[in-house]
Amino acid sequence: MISTDSRYELDTYFIETCDALAAMKVDQRAFAHDHGLMLLKPDAAVTGSMGSAITWLRDHGYRIVGAYAVQLTYLHLRALWYFNWHRATAERRRVADRLARLSPSLILVVGHPDSDQPVSVRLTADKGPADPAERLPHHLRHALAAGTYLLNKVHTPDDPDDVLRELSIYFPDPQLSAVISACVKGADATPDAVRIVEGIESGLDLKRGDLAAAQDAVWQDIGRIGTGNRPQTGEEWLAALKDADKRDIGVDPWFRIVIESSYLPMHREGK
Repeated sequence: MISTDSRYELDTYFIETCDALAAMKVDQRAFAHDHGLMLLKPDAAVTGSMGSAITWLRDHGYRIVGAYAVQLTYLHLRALWYFNWHRATAERRRVADRLARLSPSLILVVGHPDSDQPVSVRLTADKGPADPAERLPHHLRHALAAGTYLLNKVHTPDDPDDVLRELSIYFPDPQLSAVISACVKGADATPDAVRIVEGIESGLDLKRGDLAAAQDAVWQDIGRIGTGNRPQTGEEWLAALKDADKRDIGVDPWFRIVIESSYLPMHREGK
């Protein structure tokens, strides 16, 4: 077991993937260098962006060697962002948990022909930052029109150690070993990815992800009940959602998440 990050020496998820690789006599360093992971989250599914992400990967030289649908739970979220989740506000955690339940997510295992740097490092740079203000036109998140800091549609592990750790978060054995075996064989899994996307998105009522669309939709739900003037500020929109709950007025779960992720605090002060 080799790790460049001392945090992982006692990390169960990292160790489990290393054990699986060792049992299969697969070189840990080479496997971690040659593969990246991409999580396409429910916000990508609801907005019909999963297929666009697959196209973007292909157009940028990536090769999909594994594709799997995963239903995220609150435990997945806390494991994936274990080292950073303590910085998240309680509001952010609650919204993220509700987002995870909206639909299955898609896990892609990818490679790239250029071996000068680990695939995970390349993919993380190409993905772009979570903060919309910092994204550039060549970034995947820019291409997908990912909206808020939370609704960024895509997650990737930052480095090879993270790839190994996250694999066993998504896949318990014996599935983990099967995923590794498929990756080593290297067959093109793009058709599998497309099939999974069609299955996920066909079961959803696809919606826009921009704030203006969410506000219009939510106001249609609550404005007709005679709750006063249309909210103008973020504080007023959050108050309107609370009032709708008190009045037992149904609000579309996706559009609620868009509004809350736009106005609720995401980071704990001083963390």
